[in-house]
Amino acid sequence: MLHVLLLILKITGIVIACILGLVIIVVAAVLFVPVRYKADADYHGKFKAHAKLSWLGILRVLVSYDEELAIKAKALFITIYSNNQKKEKTSKHRTSKKKKTKHSEENIFSVNDDEAKKLTENEEKPQIKMAEAVSDTKEDTQAVKNNVEDIKESAESLKETVSEDESKTTQNKNFFDKVKDKCFVIYTKIKEIINLVKDTVKKVSGAADKLKGKVKKAKEFVTDEDNKALFHFFVEQLKTLIKVIRPKKYRINARLGFEDPATMGKVLAYISIFYGMSGVDLSLEPVFGENIKEGSIFLKGNICIFSVLVIALRVYRNEQFKKFISR
Repeated sequence: MLHVLLLILKITGIVIACILGLVIIVVAAVLFVPVRYKADADYHGKFKAHAKLSWLGILRVLVSYDEELAIKAKALFITIYSNNQKKEKTSKHRTSKKKKTKHSEENIFSVNDDEAKKLTENEEKPQIKMAEAVSDTKEDTQAVKNNVEDIKESAESLKETVSEDESKTTQNKNFFDKVKDKCFVIYTKIKEIINLVKDTVKKVSGAADKLKGKVKKAKEFVTDEDNKALFHFFVEQLKTLIKVIRPKKYRINARLGFEDPATMGKVLAYISIFYGMSGVDLSLEPVFGENIKEGSIFLKGNICIFSVLVIALRVYRNEQFKKFISR
């Protein structure tokens, strides 16, 4: 009996050890096996771009742009996500609808000859009745037209009398009433202008006070020693993050030109400053006297997730960062 218990414990221990080993291998692979990326873009009158992310060849994300954005995520050879799946489903649904409509139209127009004769006989009878009804309605409409003409003549005579009365009342209006109305309009306009000036002065003074308060807070924030140290800490961590994610291989080719040679010279001066500060290897072909903007870029590198997590942990455990969040 004891021998059986020991055998069971031995088997369970081996199974647990295998599971733990697999978990450790998976975690180590996630942390230390880098995520590889490759991207290239091209612009020669039309923008095209392609990008690929892969991890151990098991997980892949493919992104491409050629007038439309296409995204695919694959695990081995199985497509997990594709933004074009909806379009394919809608196109299939439309084709099935078209087939159904064609079939229904064929069924509608496939009628027997006997049924067509019955339909024509049934349609001829109401047409005779309709002709009789139309002849009766013509006489009624003529009488209605005569009544409408009489009503129009009476309405025009009423309009003429009303217009004569209105002209008499406007002539009888007193000159002093007109002067009073104009003075009242001028007074209301002056009052509105004064109120607007008062409101604008209040708003400007309030905005100036708010701006002064913001400037004071900004000065306090910049001059604070803790904030200065936190800013330098963030700069250092950002530099290390750029080192982790920067491409190992890259190639940048550009062909740039402007019609004005002076603007072209200024742009070249700015690019030379950027080239000296960043150290980016750039192949530039300047063109004078023509408006040309063309180029291509190629990037290839990898990202180690463990290094990114270390940077995030440093930022999270920084005391000054905790104080800044708790404010």
